[in-house]
Amino acid sequence: MTTKTPDESLTLAELMFHAEQFCLRVEAAVADCAPQPDDDEELRSKIGQCRTIIAHLQELYDQDKLTIKNPSIRADFRFLVISVLWVAFRARHAMDFRLFRRVVLIESGFTYLLAQR
Repeated sequence: MTTKTPDESLTLAELMFHAEQFCLRVEAAVADCAPQPDDDEELRSKIGQCRTIIAHLQELYDQDKLTIKNPSIRADFRFLVISVLWVAFRARHAMDFRLFRRVVLIESGFTYLLAQR
């Protein structure tokens, strides 16, 4: 079993929370905009990917197994960050500064954890 610091686990949980909030806000913003037929299907798919990864990571958090030292969890978070970036790209017509700032927060939080290990 890998040891972890309480701050590390809380930071990962916070990143998951921010990713979920980002997905919710993007869906709300896109619903208020004119439909983009080319991007709509892929946007929903990428949001679904984000939610699936978040649910998996939440299970690991509930089991007290969420640690950046685990290569599998690092890979899952990397995939989550990439999916969030794709959501931001596909929803760029509906993005505002606050949503973009949340993307930066998610990516920079993950990078910080990687740099600290």
